[in-house]
Amino acid sequence: MALAGSLPVSRLGSESIPASYWRTCSLRTALFTLSWSFILLAAAYDSYFAWQYRTVLDAWEMNPFILWLAGVGGLATVLAFKLFAMVLSTGLAIICHFRRHRLEIPLTLVVGSAYLALSVHYVMSNLQG
Repeated sequence: MALAGSLPVSRLGSESIPASYWRTCSLRTALFTLSWSFILLAAAYDSYFAWQYRTVLDAWEMNPFILWLAGVGGLATVLAFKLFAMVLSTGLAIICHFRRHRLEIPLTLVVGSAYLALSVHYVMSNLQG
């Protein structure tokens, strides 16, 4: 079966995917995308959690810099800082990925490990009640 332009097509369930797609989507890119999707999802949940429990931020937040920033500028400043940090780190990771820079993997591992630890902490706290 061929699409317009006579590209060979692979069958996956009921969807047709051009075979050229599989050649361009490497395992490296797939893992990179999956890792940073998890990181951004965890960061979004962390911001949501901070907003939901903003009245008792000082009781649950463990980062002294974030506590200081909240005391100086409020929760809006904390959320703006988190957004800035995530845009900066994600942009840097994307640049490293496409240039195949050697810092791509260490950056992804460090940021991913931090958000994995935070996610485990959230899950364990929710399981305890």
